[in-house]
Amino acid sequence: MEFIPPKRMLELIKHYSTTFKNWYSVMLGIYLHRERIKCTLRNGQTLYLTPNEAVLLAGLRIIELDCNTVKFSFNGREITLRGWRLSDPGDSFSDYWRINVKGKRVLDIGAGVGDSSIYFSTMGAKEVVAVEIDKKKIELMRENLRTNGINNVIVVDKGVGTVDNENFISWERLIKDYGPFDDAKIDCDGCERLISPFIKEIPELLIEWDSDYKDVVKNLSKNGYKIRVEHTLKNLGFIYAKRE
Repeated sequence: MEFIPPKRMLELIKHYSTTFKNWYSVMLGIYLHRERIKCTLRNGQTLYLTPNEAVLLAGLRIIELDCNTVKFSFNGREITLRGWRLSDPGDSFSDYWRINVKGKRVLDIGAGVGDSSIYFSTMGAKEVVAVEIDKKKIELMRENLRTNGINNVIVVDKGVGTVDNENFISWERLIKDYGPFDDAKIDCDGCERLISPFIKEIPELLIEWDSDYKDVVKNLSKNGYKIRVEHTLKNLGFIYAKRE
């Protein structure tokens, strides 16, 4: 397991101890790459999860969990998410506090099954535009939005790139058709490197990166953003960018 910065380790301990009674053994099981980890949730439910499944759930105050659906409490309300294995609800409800979305229009690129958009909505976003290319995730997102009574999310069922076609929408068209935005969260498996040269209009950005981030930082800096890079692992982290 690669080095984890001390600040991030403290965050992770908080996340895992929120979700699991046996948080230490769960984290140890992840570190040792065990095939299955015995996990005892704070609600008393015990089950065996893969390391990746445990990572996806860390940070949630789980009420009920099965292989398809997780129910958890957040800010005094119950949230239900179907398809949790296809997204990263732990991240959405534990890490996206890094941007303040209250009263703002938010662009959510890589919205998964709707977990991040639901988080932004419950945190007071005026409106969220949720962009996701995976059709299965889109189907689950629409269901999750309905189930949780979220009615201020606009769903865009495309990826984001540099051209417009059946499967992708260009950054220029996205801003023209759905903007303006106050904040953006971008987690799109590499598309940030394609679109970063064109990002100029949004005051505040939170971008999840993996492996390489230098070109993204360079492009955003050229476009007038002040950058802070945070490493959560050696090759994983957040870029926080704000217009100067």
